[in-house]
Amino acid sequence: MTNNMTVDYLAVGAGAMGMAFVDALPTETDATMAIVDRRSRPGGHWNTSYPHVRLHQPSAFYGVYSRELGSGRKDSVGFNAGLNELASGTEVVTSFDQIMQQDFLPSGRVQYFSMSEYEGNDTIRSLVTGAETTVAATTIVDATYMNVTVPSMRPPDFTVAEGMICIPPNDLAHPGVLPAEHHVVVGDGKTPMCDRPCTGVQPSRRQRSKRFDRSPR
Repeated sequence: MTNNMTVDYLAVGAGAMGMAFVDALPTETDATMAIVDRRSRPGGHWNTSYPHVRLHQPSAFYGVYSRELGSGRKDSVGFNAGLNELASGTEVVTSFDQIMQQDFLPSGRVQYFSMSEYEGNDTIRSLVTGAETTVAATTIVDATYMNVTVPSMRPPDFTVAEGMICIPPNDLAHPGVLPAEHHVVVGDGKTPMCDRPCTGVQPSRRQRSKRFDRSPR
């Protein structure tokens, strides 16, 4: 069975970009909107981020305009003590979910298709049931354009030698996963820089670690 609907805007992707776009419309326009996303809840790649991740900027600078992320406090413990709070991945996803359930949907102007995919040709297909919805949208907004991908979402893009253990940052939160002796961190961006203070690796173990940056200089 195929359902039919008409909206002014169809936002493909319920990550930070899609949520921020839809958030601006109710107060600025009288438009109707639909959001389609492959995941079971809003938040984009934050749903698959490593558990010890935190924003690399103050919480107040992230999220949507209508609702501030966080409580405006300063962290009192940890590596960010004394500075404006940095929301955890869980806090980011929870905030987006609350915005969807408490603001967007009750407005009556937003329809949300979770665990669904926009297949083009005005068609949304449920990844659970296969049911299709035909949506006539005046404007389609591709909020997946940035295609943010974290290591846990794909296999390594390099060859791993036999006998070597290669894990994404997500697995660092599991006891006994991090090698007791020498290990190598592939990449030297903000993710590996955050792993140490967030996972509690002791200085003696930091001295035995190596970082290898594969990006071109």
